[in-house]
Amino acid sequence: MRHRLATGLVAAVAAVVITVSGTARPAKAAWLDWAAVVVSVVQSLNTGGGGGGLAQATQQIIAAVESSKQEILNHIDTIAAADVEACTEAAVTKIAQIDSMPGSLLGPFVNGAVDCAALSKSYFNAVQSLPAADTIGKLMGVIYSIAMVGFAKYGLSTTALLDGLIAGYQSVVTKLAPTCGDSTIREYDSMGRLVTVEITNTCVAYNGDRASQTELYYLGRLRGPAIDRAQVSKDATRNTSRWVAQNALPGLQSARAGM
Repeated sequence: MRHRLATGLVAAVAAVVITVSGTARPAKAAWLDWAAVVVSVVQSLNTGGGGGGLAQATQQIIAAVESSKQEILNHIDTIAAADVEACTEAAVTKIAQIDSMPGSLLGPFVNGAVDCAALSKSYFNAVQSLPAADTIGKLMGVIYSIAMVGFAKYGLSTTALLDGLIAGYQSVVTKLAPTCGDSTIREYDSMGRLVTVEITNTCVAYNGDRASQTELYYLGRLRGPAIDRAQVSKDATRNTSRWVAQNALPGLQSARAGM
């Protein structure tokens, strides 16, 4: 008869993760597409081409905002900081008119969008509530994209803003990291020799979403794929702004390296 011994960081967690098979895959949410939008805007701004890149970036951000405006406004309504809420709503509401704004209005709009981008990052870093931080994280790319398009309209460099967005998204990845741990099941034969070891890595995000992967060792040798802990961590936060940040960062960092 074989004997099984289970060990884990937390017994309650171990009892759950043993029943989980595979890795939870991302659930689709409209705002998750903002990772691709932000990267595309930045890449368009970097193409130059006599203003063609700017025109393309402007249309991309306007189209993205218009297609998800209600969802964006719903997120804005949950921001606890009144100044961040006000400036974000103003930027989202006015961006569609950016090409027709006279200089007397364009200047204040661009100034306000740039200030709002910096304010959103500062608020994210200061706030302790993870749901509140997540709300800002979801809007960070929107705000910074609008600010970069506005700056480019004036022929100003967007490098500092891109650096700010990269730093902001890196903070999102760190702050909204899930809680992760391993549980282990060991199986012995009738003579007490270790036969199989089953390790399950489980990560749980602040909102309760979880993901897990399991690897199996038989007589000390790995059978099948090893656990991809980075992917488990990412998948657990699939419904948070951390997912957006992790998907956007490689493209943003590549664009920054090419500037």
